[in-house]
Amino acid sequence: MTATPREAASGLIASPDATSVPVRAARVARSLWHIRQIFSLDKAPDPSRKDTLSQWFETFLGILGIEVRPVGDRPAQTAFLIVANHTSWLDILVLRTLFSTCFIAKEEIAKWPVVGPMAREAGTIFIGRNRLSSFRETLAASRRSLDRKIPITVFPEGTTTIGDRLLPFKTGVFDLCTETGYPALPVSIRYESPEGLQLTSISYTGNEHFFRSFGRVLREPRVVVRIYISPPVYPEGRDRKSMAQAAQEEVATGLALLASSR
Repeated sequence: MTATPREAASGLIASPDATSVPVRAARVARSLWHIRQIFSLDKAPDPSRKDTLSQWFETFLGILGIEVRPVGDRPAQTAFLIVANHTSWLDILVLRTLFSTCFIAKEEIAKWPVVGPMAREAGTIFIGRNRLSSFRETLAASRRSLDRKIPITVFPEGTTTIGDRLLPFKTGVFDLCTETGYPALPVSIRYESPEGLQLTSISYTGNEHFFRSFGRVLREPRVVVRIYISPPVYPEGRDRKSMAQAAQEEVATGLALLASSR
């Protein structure tokens, strides 16, 4: 697949071969039909089993030719703060197939085409980054979910990258751990071709039109999402800054392990 000049200048790497136009059209048609079904699902998270929304996202990813391959052990307990690197709008879909979780996300995502409605249906807690009251309300809602044994997922970088680096983790959300005693669960996400080539073309920075990113996903014949689940990071003896640092180091280690293994 040939990248556009803008994509090439951005360092986006895609598979050498692209899906045919009929295959892309079929994916779009199946996606639209599948998206209609989400509004009638029981979307209450249920960490005790694979719930209907997790199954819905798994099928949706399959329509797009995306396979999720997790590595690592999930804790027996379900009350934890999942913290992950952030590359694409696909991250929410991918993690929702593995964890019956609610998300914390910037309020701009609610306005994204396709993903915004799906994020709302997945129980996302949207936060206004420039409003202190919104942040406090978000933390309160997240605590209530954790107390109900429903994990919360956040992307502490605060923005997306193309997957070539890990940005410093913002510390505020780790108050959820230090004030409640619940651990953080670091998760590393890497998008690859079946041959193990990292696909930075999957990224979505938010500075481009959503459908350009969606089009790149459609052109990929097959995408493998490799997930590394690190051991939990417990808050005992840590403040939110040291929690953020420890979680970031675990995510970075997970990404390095994924890059060095096939």
